[in-house]
Amino acid sequence: SPAATFIAYNYNHPVDPVAFEREAKRILAEVEAECGWMYETKHTDGSTGRINYTVWSDVFSCSNCSKEVVFWDCAVDKDAGKVMDAFPCPHCGAELTKRSMERKYQTLHDKAIGETIRQAVQVPVLINYSVGKKRFEKAPDEFDLALIRRIEEMDIPHWFPTDRMPDGDESRRHDDIGLSHVHPFYTKRNLGVMAALAAGAV
Repeated sequence: SPAATFIAYNYNHPVDPVAFEREAKRILAEVEAECGWMYETKHTDGSTGRINYTVWSDVFSCSNCSKEVVFWDCAVDKDAGKVMDAFPCPHCGAELTKRSMERKYQTLHDKAIGETIRQAVQVPVLINYSVGKKRFEKAPDEFDLALIRRIEEMDIPHWFPTDRMPDGDESRRHDDIGLSHVHPFYTKRNLGVMAALAAGAV
């Protein structure tokens, strides 16, 4: 097993902790200088916050009126912290379930593999961020959406894997929603940062 071999090697291979810490800090500082702007957001008072994570939601079409339904907005009970089995369409009021709706798709040109792909639409719905030592949550605003658009339009300057996922139930390959290769499993923002980390470690 390649994974087991990798783990066993790194558990047993001696490492100089001082040299490791020095190199890790160097790489992190370089990546912060290059990619730190990708994780900035605006607090209610206009100050700059640091994004901890972003929640993305699937988007569907109402089976009754065909209008767009953002699953997070309609099906998630935020107070109870659970997903409702049935919920009303925000446009026509029809009772919906996840199974009764169809996913919304978009057609994109994937520059990394030079192919046109059909991918399920997902949208950002919640941002968890920090200002100093305090954490906050908010719905994405225009600053956040513009930042995401800017990241989506940029080319990642570092190498990243574009291997096709293998066949099999355990491969997590989902061609039907556009997850046929390695890189679409990551948002463009996270993929760019991981590529920068890998480049700094070479």
